[in-house]
Amino acid sequence: MHSSATNLGEYSMKIYLLATSSLMISGSLALAGGYELQTLDTSAMYEDGSFVSLSYASINSNLKGKDAGGIKVKTLKDQTLTNLAFKTQVGDFSLGMTTYRSGAIQMNGSSDSTFTGVQMSGNYIPSANAELNTTTFLAKYNINESFSVLGGVKSNQLNSFNLTSIYGSYDIASKSNSNYVVGSAYQVPDIALRAEILVQPASTISTTGTYTSSLVALSSVGLTDIPAGFTGAVAATLKTPEMITLNFQSGVAADTLLTASIHQAKWKSAQVNVGVTTSSPVSSASIDTAAAVSSDFSDSTKYSIGLARKFSKTISGSISYSQEDGSGSTSTSTFSMSNGSQSINAGFRYGFEVFDLSVGVSQTMFKDVTVDVNALTSPIEYKNNTATTVGIKLSTNF
Repeated sequence: MHSSATNLGEYSMKIYLLATSSLMISGSLALAGGYELQTLDTSAMYEDGSFVSLSYASINSNLKGKDAGGIKVKTLKDQTLTNLAFKTQVGDFSLGMTTYRSGAIQMNGSSDSTFTGVQMSGNYIPSANAELNTTTFLAKYNINESFSVLGGVKSNQLNSFNLTSIYGSYDIASKSNSNYVVGSAYQVPDIALRAEILVQPASTISTTGTYTSSLVALSSVGLTDIPAGFTGAVAATLKTPEMITLNFQSGVAADTLLTASIHQAKWKSAQVNVGVTTSSPVSSASIDTAAAVSSDFSDSTKYSIGLARKFSKTISGSISYSQEDGSGSTSTSTFSMSNGSQSINAGFRYGFEVFDLSVGVSQTMFKDVTVDVNALTSPIEYKNNTATTVGIKLSTNF
């Protein structure tokens, strides 16, 4: 009995890191709720001694939207991600740092040549290349063998980006803000059990930009046409939601670990809003109203469960399943591209003498949604869409 328990405890950290590695991002981009891409990974903080890891992942999208005229375009852009994690021990404190892309709105709609000039009866999907990169500095203190507390500061950097819709082009300036994270963990080392809870409060990033109008013909429905070429000022707010995450692991047999997580984000009170003020002498009020952009995100909860297994002294693997429900099969938001998703994730780790090499692949299946904004446009259908994420990670203890 003692031998089996020791085996579970000694190996728990290595296979836990594989199962919850940042390689295993689902590729879903949290499309059911908001714009979240990667979640905060604290696994490095539970490593012994000093630890560093570098990972790279590529999201290959096959997510396409089709309008009533049969025009179809790959709406979700491909992306690449690089993550760094570091942890060291100073007395009774574990100090660490991790980088990740906490949010992204990467859409390829109105800028695609397939849709050029198509407005009233065609495509109204916007184009955007927004990224929110986060660096988190963490500290963990072990109260005793069973309980620990952790907290830290998050620095969020919104890159400068362009948003283009049928109403015009919006150039948004970069901006940053900071907030914090707190958490605690309960551990039973002999059976590799750990239950961790993390709480991240909401925050707001406020920025500015410029706007240039595009010609939109609204007179056919009794409204004033929007002329092209008028410029204006942009005031934009991007809110990050309050998030609560529960991470769980436990040994279920010698060299076998069960992992699970629940990640809840309150997106309903964390929207993206872009206001426009122009000086057009021709119906500027109608331009300002029509050009305003607002999201319609809904609260989301993502569930994950998986198994990690040590096959030999140097080889281990993992498999997991993730699911996130959407807000319905129909939507009136141009940012909607799915009604939730489910993902199958697999990973493999090989331990060399001085470092570990992990590789992973994730296949995400998006649930169908039909987007219908108003009578000016034809509905856009997103059906049978997928995304594939592959990644590689190098890590070492020293």
